[in-house]
Amino acid sequence: MRKLTLKVNHELFGGLLLIGIGAYAYYHGQQYAFGSLARMGPGFLPQVLSMMLCTMGGILAITSQLKPSSAIDLQLGQVLVVAASMVLFAMLLRPAGLFTAAFVSVVVSSWADRQITWPGRIVLALVVAGLASLIFIVGLGMNMPLWWG
Repeated sequence: MRKLTLKVNHELFGGLLLIGIGAYAYYHGQQYAFGSLARMGPGFLPQVLSMMLCTMGGILAITSQLKPSSAIDLQLGQVLVVAASMVLFAMLLRPAGLFTAAFVSVVVSSWADRQITWPGRIVLALVVAGLASLIFIVGLGMNMPLWWG
């Protein structure tokens, strides 16, 4: 499989992500009254926190330009395997249930890592599927099937 080498600055992407989330929160926080420091409205805290998030993201993005970028090797086959596992999870969730869909998805996505063994894949898939079932069906009480049917 052909490798693609990319120069990536993780801190720049992180800073831009924080700016994006902060801008989104600020935009949606504007529908509430801001108020003042003496009499804060319901939009005061979301707007102030989103401005602080944008500021921190800007600082992170600017300071990231002072550091060298790291190179990563990206294999297209690995990206396609992980993407296929996400599509497979979405297709299997309703008919097969959460446990089965998560199990199959983890097994398929683990093919992207050549170092993991088959027993390791099975154990990882069982743990992830079990935790997902406990969190979403038992803990949160979501209405979705656990198994086939």
